[in-house]
Order: sequence, then C-alpha cells, then structure tokens
Amino acid sequence: MHRFRIGRRLARAAGVAAAATALLVAAAAPATAATAKEFTGGGRGLTAASAIRSATWDAEASASAELLNTCVPVGEPGIWEVVDHPYFGHVFFAEVTVSCTT
Repeated sequence: MHRFRIGRRLARAAGVAAAATALLVAAAAPATAATAKEFTGGGRGLTAASAIRSATWDAEASASAELLNTCVPVGEPGIWEVVDHPYFGHVFFAEVTVSCTT
C-alpha cells in the first residue's frame, strides 16, 4: 500500500474516534449536571435557630467547595440542647442535611 492510502485511513480512524468521544462527553454532561449531592453540617448556638443557621452554613460551605451553589434543606434538622456543657454552659447543637446542585 502507498503511504497516501495509509495516511487517509489513519485520518478517518482518528476522526471517527474523536466524534465518538465527543458524543460520549455530550451525552454524559447533562446526566451529571442534574444529579444532586447531599451534605451534612453541624453547628452550635445560644438558641435553636442560631444553631440550625450555623449548621446550614456549614453544609453549604462544604457544597461550595465542590462548586454546588444551589442548596435546599432535606428532612428535619436534628437539635440537641445541653444545659451543662463544660465550656459553653447552656447551648444548642444542630445537624442539618442539604441537597445541592450547580
């Protein structure tokens, strides 16, 4: 075979491989963009509301590290009241789970 024919065959094969790769990436991008990921955050505060707010900020900060900025709460927050904490005295602890997407 001549070099000219071999070159054309290689060029066609490379073009087909590039097109297949482009189709695969294009099909996978929307599927991964729509998936949500859950993050759990913890916080403490002098009131239950401030503990929940602190826990929500913690979970959203974890999500923003992965460039997921649209978050919604999932389920009910967990709240614990401690009246004899050795360092803080009367304090509330909270745990919040959020579901985040891009």
